[in-house]
Amino acid sequence: MPSKQAVEGSNPSAFTTKPTEFSGFFAFDDFCISYFPTFTTTKRNFLRHFHEQITNMKIEIKLITSRKESLEGFPLVVEIAHQNKRKSKTIAFSKVNHFIQDGKTISSRHPDYDVLAPIIMELKIRARKLILSGVTDVEKTYQDMFAMDFSQIGFLDYANKLIAEMKSVAENVGKYDLKAKNKLLGNIRCYDNVIAQFGNFGKNVSLQNLDYEILMRFKNYNISIGNSKPTIHLYLRTLRSIYNKGILMHKFADQKPFTGVFDGLKTRSYDSQKKYLDRETLVKLENLELKNEKQKYVDLFLLQFYFGGCDLIDLYYLKKRQIRKGRIVFERTKTNTGTRIDLKVHPKASALLAKYPNDGDWLFPWKKENESYITFRRNYQRDILLVQTKHELEVLPDGGNIGIKVARHTFANLAKILNIETDVIRELMGHERDDVDNYYKDKYPEAIRDKALFDIIG
Repeated sequence: MPSKQAVEGSNPSAFTTKPTEFSGFFAFDDFCISYFPTFTTTKRNFLRHFHEQITNMKIEIKLITSRKESLEGFPLVVEIAHQNKRKSKTIAFSKVNHFIQDGKTISSRHPDYDVLAPIIMELKIRARKLILSGVTDVEKTYQDMFAMDFSQIGFLDYANKLIAEMKSVAENVGKYDLKAKNKLLGNIRCYDNVIAQFGNFGKNVSLQNLDYEILMRFKNYNISIGNSKPTIHLYLRTLRSIYNKGILMHKFADQKPFTGVFDGLKTRSYDSQKKYLDRETLVKLENLELKNEKQKYVDLFLLQFYFGGCDLIDLYYLKKRQIRKGRIVFERTKTNTGTRIDLKVHPKASALLAKYPNDGDWLFPWKKENESYITFRRNYQRDILLVQTKHELEVLPDGGNIGIKVARHTFANLAKILNIETDVIRELMGHERDDVDNYYKDKYPEAIRDKALFDIIG
């Protein structure tokens, strides 16, 4: 058995047996060195090399950049190797800039970080245990890494375990990035809610036996109680995501239970118009001078608009260092792509920022814990609605409430009215580039982007 010191000193980013940890030869080697000073370095190195060839099992997580890159990135594989035998399994895909080479894991920018990170952590723990057991058979090691009896794993049990792991990841991320933590916790709340809704349908259903009939009963029940198509679509997407993680985590065939389940739930773009304000209503908001807390939320709505329709979470967690030389730089949290948004600060925005001084590193003085952000967001939505009602602010195209996303949709709509180039709008708003042509396009010059931004703001 390895010594405690040897285990604790091992490299956590690679799973490799070491002669110093498991070798009977190493013990003999040390004996020779201690009691026979003439035992040569050459012989000593030979014994170490001989032992390494016998017991050096490696289990590593690798990003295979030698293969063709897909839209999701390169294959992320677990590779098991001993001597000249190798076997690997693809567990996901990742872009190069989403993979941390030294840690053999993915960064928090990966689109599936909240789900993949705990899976990778579990695979590392399993690999370490296998290596410590002294295994040398590649095929058996592969089976032990990925094989499992799914008949005893309930879908709800699996989902709850996954959610617990996601919470653990969120807490660890929160030690260095509160905004990323709060985004992960938002995903977790969604998972929690969906599993609660699915509870009565998922009882006694194993992970591998989730089927079309169960999912259709759940879908039809939600239709019968009046839930909207987007809500039901979200529920089913979340269940599908959990199911897919089971395939990723364990080795079993995809029974494709979601085939046909989404039929009738998709809405055409013109059937789900985005809510926005016209220029006249926006000016009316700008001219409001309220004598209470509601003014704060009006100011934030306007700042969202002035900063390219940015999301509230990105505005809330801005730091002072992100505004320099009259420009603001941030990454849009929603995309996970690390897209850098660089905007000139309009004088209207500067005037609003000056109203909220703060002594710390954060731009705004409000508490940054997740509970505080949730409360702030709830109050924002409530008070901006009260302002809308009192001042008769019209939402286009079909009425409705001013929501947190309306500032973003307003920015995009006014940009289109001004016939601003689509790619310029994309850069100002931090939209992801989906097609190959756009992916390889250079960013527009700063002067062009700044002019477009100021034209939209007015």
